[in-house]
Amino acid sequence: MTTKCRASVRIVVCLFLIGASLAGVPKAAAACQPADSTGSAVLDEWGNRFTSLGASVPETAFRTQIRTTIAQLAMFDAVNAVLDGPYQPFASKPPSPCGASPDAAAIRAAYIVARNEFPTKTATIDSAYSASIAAVHASPSAIADGIVVGEAAAYAVLTVRIGDHRNDPELEGYTPASGPGVWLPTPPAFANPQTPFLQFVTPFGYDDPARFRPHPPPALDKRKYAADYNESKDVGRATDTSRTAEQSATALFWSPSASALWNANIRSLASSMDLLTAARFEAIGIAAVMNSLIACWDAKFTYMFWRPVTAIQAGDGDGNDKTDGDQTWTPFITTPSHPEYPAAHTTVGAGALGFYTVWFKTRRFPLAFTGNAGTVRHYTSVDEVEEEEGNARVWGGMHWRNSTEVGAALGRRVGRYTARHLLRRLDD
Repeated sequence: MTTKCRASVRIVVCLFLIGASLAGVPKAAAACQPADSTGSAVLDEWGNRFTSLGASVPETAFRTQIRTTIAQLAMFDAVNAVLDGPYQPFASKPPSPCGASPDAAAIRAAYIVARNEFPTKTATIDSAYSASIAAVHASPSAIADGIVVGEAAAYAVLTVRIGDHRNDPELEGYTPASGPGVWLPTPPAFANPQTPFLQFVTPFGYDDPARFRPHPPPALDKRKYAADYNESKDVGRATDTSRTAEQSATALFWSPSASALWNANIRSLASSMDLLTAARFEAIGIAAVMNSLIACWDAKFTYMFWRPVTAIQAGDGDGNDKTDGDQTWTPFITTPSHPEYPAAHTTVGAGALGFYTVWFKTRRFPLAFTGNAGTVRHYTSVDEVEEEEGNARVWGGMHWRNSTEVGAALGRRVGRYTARHLLRRLDD
């Protein structure tokens, strides 16, 4: 090919690219190449850092979960702005200079949220930020531009969350009560309930914590209650039980905090995604977990239903002749310190899985899940996971069967709604 011909080809190609830009390809996408990113690593570094900060304050893990969700959404808005993503932001889409570093934007967004949420830990946060920014592979100007975008994104999210009740007193919304069917502090600690204030926290993507509130639990004189009572009394007791070794192993597998387990699973699935996709996946997924907790706590403190350990020890006084009491009964796994109905584990699990079904557009896909002590189990469908997580809470003696089923139905609704309404594509 002659030099003149090559020049002509270059001109044609250039004209074609210009035409494509004018036909609908954004000019920023054609002319602006952002700095390199490291995928989801930066999101997980700062998301997990919030867990450590919360433990060091210390504060309840659920309050930290709210702060983590805010940070995830701020990081998404920052990355979405720098990469000009085709998604609705949570709070804002700040203007971004060409070539800004998305990693620097995400780090700065998380840093600003961390400083706001943990004001007594500024030295720790500043040190972590310096190390995190120093590891970004980009030019000084790209980093500086990313920092500006990340800061604007973070402050916009924090502004939206003003008045969301995340800093309310721990026991707000709890009035001690007693009598058949009413939750009482459970052994061995007999502690106050965990984070009743959570029932008032504004969800992410909608406003009313009670939006998905389920119907009340069965009355104590109903056949359904008696059936659940006798099942949990048998398979959930600590000793002299019909529970099998495999059922015991399953109860233990699912025994850690549901939000911690599902946050980790969400992050593991995001690990192979590009930064923008991972930022969106983690933000929606962790918001679905948080929204499920809020919906669950709204129901728990509305109905204040008693736990098996209380109910079975007082079973002779519940007015149901099908429920024989046992004052020596204890559960296989220590009962969490909050009301029974609905089950938090199944609500949160179904919330995350509801998000997965919307994202992956199927209820059947392989899922590796890490549970207690780092043990990994493999599943092939959403239904399989939901069934096992529900069984685990009955076999552990912490819940009635009905509560696990209602929790799963509640979580599905919350997770799907969150996935369909939060950070949607602009062309949806």
